[in-house]
Amino acid sequence: MRRLIPVLFTLTILVYLFPSLLHSQTFSKVTPRLQQQIQESASDETLLVWVYFADKGDNLSEKLNQVEATLTEKAYRRRLRNRGPNHLVDYYDIPVNSEYVNDVASLVNRVRHKSRWLNAVSVEATPQQIQTLSQRNYVKKLDRVFTKTEPLPVKIEGELTAPPLEKSESPHSFNYGFSYDQINQINVIPLHDMGLNGSGVTIAMLDAGFNNLQHEALSQLNILHTWDFVNGDSIVSDEPGQMGTGNHGTYTLSALAGFQEGSLIGPAFGADFLLAKTENTDWERHIEEDAWVAGAEWADSLGADIISSSLGYRDGFTNGEPNYTWQDMDGNTTIVAIGADIAASRGILVVNSAGNEGPANPPENTLVSPADGDSVLAVGAVTASGSRASFSSMGPTSDGQIKPDVMARGVSTACASPYDPHGYVSVSGTSLSCPLVAGAAALVLQANPNLTNMEIIEALHQTASQANTPDNEYGWGIINAFDAAMLYNGIPVVGEPPTTFELYQNYPNPFNASTTILFFLPETAAYRVEVYNLLGEKIATLREGVKSGFDVFVWDASNLSSGIYFIALQSKGQIKVKKAMLIK
Repeated sequence: MRRLIPVLFTLTILVYLFPSLLHSQTFSKVTPRLQQQIQESASDETLLVWVYFADKGDNLSEKLNQVEATLTEKAYRRRLRNRGPNHLVDYYDIPVNSEYVNDVASLVNRVRHKSRWLNAVSVEATPQQIQTLSQRNYVKKLDRVFTKTEPLPVKIEGELTAPPLEKSESPHSFNYGFSYDQINQINVIPLHDMGLNGSGVTIAMLDAGFNNLQHEALSQLNILHTWDFVNGDSIVSDEPGQMGTGNHGTYTLSALAGFQEGSLIGPAFGADFLLAKTENTDWERHIEEDAWVAGAEWADSLGADIISSSLGYRDGFTNGEPNYTWQDMDGNTTIVAIGADIAASRGILVVNSAGNEGPANPPENTLVSPADGDSVLAVGAVTASGSRASFSSMGPTSDGQIKPDVMARGVSTACASPYDPHGYVSVSGTSLSCPLVAGAAALVLQANPNLTNMEIIEALHQTASQANTPDNEYGWGIINAFDAAMLYNGIPVVGEPPTTFELYQNYPNPFNASTTILFFLPETAAYRVEVYNLLGEKIATLREGVKSGFDVFVWDASNLSSGIYFIALQSKGQIKVKKAMLIK
């Protein structure tokens, strides 16, 4: 009988706030956690609520055709590569029904974000307004919006003042300065030496904002679009009177793509970028998971190939709101995990920090979401020597997935200063290991432009430092960007590079209408790559010059008809030939 009193109290409160709920089906539309929040709130208090719709209206086939017709060229190509020509769009891509949204807007204080993926809107509403919404037939479910106060914390260890290496001391294409160790640890340098830099790959950064984009290591970046989902404008750096600071994004972006010889070079400095401010760092204000999902949908619409997110949701919630638990880290509970997996189903490679919550006692975990998503590449942190950082979060997920997936440098990582246009700082956290892996993944995609996002994850898994014995401390281990990029090109990924003149089989083969060509020259020499038809007629000279080592490039054969062609590599009186089949 001792348990009866709080139950009766709960029912009394609900009857007071929702007199019709106990006598209708609308009671089931309000989730238990929203019911709890209503009980703990004043009757006129504004709450943050997800309103999920029951459907997307009529004429779905027509709406799907409209969505497919409006895909950007970049989004179309990414979906074609990952989903095939007959599955470019689906129900998730149809916008929320505008009539439902307009009616909701008339009933609440404010509509915050619309999500076509979740078929929902997030709103600001009072308990009485929530009651009214629950009685609408088009409403499927009402749930609370969880809030968080800051991005994953980083430890600023101070300015980097050691003199950078002289150019003459490095045998490589670039002088990496402060960033040499972190790039070398994940074996990116050979890919840079081959001319790979992320060109042609679009990376969306979801973060807390980006200050000092005029920094000498960032000013050359090709930034296509920016949007502040916290304040509602296109400025992603700090603005007077607005919420959130942009230092965290400066660190992550510079680790991924900074370029200043002798100081800092990130893996994918040649990529295209979408910068989204989705996180609010102000302690007294809310920042919601709905902004992350809105940012991911925005990135999808603009054709992002990769999302790099050094954000995470688990605890630190304010205003008495409950934290997520380790059991919630199952890839299916949090809004951001659901959103991340939907993004992955669109063909986007989602790379996310595993978290800075430290070790776990199985079966518990210390992961942050959306790193728990089963289609998300979760990244933990290691030191310069390759040891796991003490703060790096551990799995498994509560449904048994190995997490993190892979590791990269997250201790004393070199980054650009958010204050000084010529300054550099040393920063720690899985916030920094995540963009290193995302940048490396961009090089893998550039070398293999026909790979799907899941194939890139598999390549990074198979070639990491403990690929044969993955665990919940290191996942599959420290990534090897070069081996991952070469995995699908027929190059052995164990041992030393070849010592002989080699032309590898193009990938894919057969192909339509582009394919990757890779070759190796054991010493500096003139070379020429040509294409011939079945009659022995030269069709084109694809590449020529003087070099040594590996080289990789993409042959675009869209101007040729279907058939068999021969790729020939000539150097120092030698010739190697591979047969390629073009099928349109």
